[in-house]
Amino acid sequence: MTKLWLGLDVGTTAVKAAAYTPEGRQVALAEAPSQVTQVAGGGSEQDMGQVWATVVAVLADLVGRCDGAEFEALGIAAQGDGLWCVTEDGAPAGPAMLWNDTRTADDLAALEASGATGVIGRGCNTSLWSGTSGMLWRWVRENRPEMAAKTAHVMTCVDWIGLKLTGALGTDFSDATIPFLDIASRDYDAGQIAALDCDELADKLIAPRTADSVLGQVTDAAAGATGLPEGLTVSVGTLDLSAMIVGMGLAQSGETMMIMGTTAVVNILTDRITPSDAPVGASCLHPTAPVTIRVLAPTTGAAAFDWFAALHPKSLGGASAGEVAARMNALVETVPPGANGVTFLPYLNGERAPFVAPNLRGAFHGLSSTTSTGDMGRAVMEGAALSLRHCFEEETGLPTAPVQLTGGGSKNPVWCQIIADVVGQPVLVSAASDHGLWGAACLGAAAAGRGAAVELSRRDEALQSYTPNNHAAYGPVYARYALISRHHRALQADLNTLRETQT
Repeated sequence: MTKLWLGLDVGTTAVKAAAYTPEGRQVALAEAPSQVTQVAGGGSEQDMGQVWATVVAVLADLVGRCDGAEFEALGIAAQGDGLWCVTEDGAPAGPAMLWNDTRTADDLAALEASGATGVIGRGCNTSLWSGTSGMLWRWVRENRPEMAAKTAHVMTCVDWIGLKLTGALGTDFSDATIPFLDIASRDYDAGQIAALDCDELADKLIAPRTADSVLGQVTDAAAGATGLPEGLTVSVGTLDLSAMIVGMGLAQSGETMMIMGTTAVVNILTDRITPSDAPVGASCLHPTAPVTIRVLAPTTGAAAFDWFAALHPKSLGGASAGEVAARMNALVETVPPGANGVTFLPYLNGERAPFVAPNLRGAFHGLSSTTSTGDMGRAVMEGAALSLRHCFEEETGLPTAPVQLTGGGSKNPVWCQIIADVVGQPVLVSAASDHGLWGAACLGAAAAGRGAAVELSRRDEALQSYTPNNHAAYGPVYARYALISRHHRALQADLNTLRETQT
């Protein structure tokens, strides 16, 4: 009997696990919601024991769905960054603080003003944000000294789950990158640790490894709780985004992929990093290959589409997301590229790439008495696509090869065509939507000796290709967008100054 490969993805709001044949056919899936606690002052936390309990329930459900099948390995991925602290005996030292926790915003602003964050930028090529481990540790040290005193190891979510499954400590290069790893040396840098005044963390960090190496084997206790066989090989855990990239078969410098989810993301694989005090976006090392993943994530992606549709419940409402999209598309398809002069800046929740401006807000420009709902709807879809192009233009220039696209927006053919026309390369959309789980499963199989994870991930997938057929028309449209964006940022700065003067 063929042994199945298992993949686990522990997200912020949901936990998923799947079983696959070596050819990539998913034979079983289990999932459950995960709870996040919002804390006054911008806190975002999870109970570490509760997260583990959810993982146990999901894995037990998956095993039950596999009807007595044998398993070869388990690969694990999860949300990244944040701060997950454990004691010397492996118990939680306190609640997990998540990647989207903003309680350190004022502290971060002070560090930026002092120039301390420039050391981080030059080392791991990342623009620091509040929910990273070093910033959160500073907050814990100041506000929860008892928790800090009990902490023996700091880790990410997937490292915690790996510890519970195998009893072993491990982290991969992707999760270890931000904020203390020096990309050039691929090791923790004392200067970066000192820049955030976190010297006491040096012996609490876990040495990074590739995600295709063996973390350990499922313990007797974990087997009894989950139904997994004792001794099953578990790979070193990795970042969910990195698992997705492995699941898409990407490992070469120059390869790219985009996500049009609630937020948008441009991911560019590169073997060339230019150190900068203030880099755009974030970077993380590839989980298995000697390349870096540049992560440029505009704050608003498909959320802009949902926001605009919700403003027009009678004309754009529907019983399902597909019905809403069909109604929007029917209007948008009647409007030419450039939306009849209307530009939408998708900064509904500020912006973080290709520039950082948390106080910036979205806007329409070019409205007239003849502007229609269709014009504005197309401008919204174009605005999100143009923000992706903006990331490419600021990083390496437009892509020179086809680009894979995933996320909820990739299910909308009209939007996919707009994105292809805007970036000027074919956009490839897979019918599969499980690349993160599949990538994790392949990393597990690689740890079990089945081969290289990226090669194992290659499977037959139905790919829809959207070929650009109007790229030239979007040259002036992008120039207009970039010009308005630049002046809008300057205007917002003036407005912020005016607001401060009036208070």
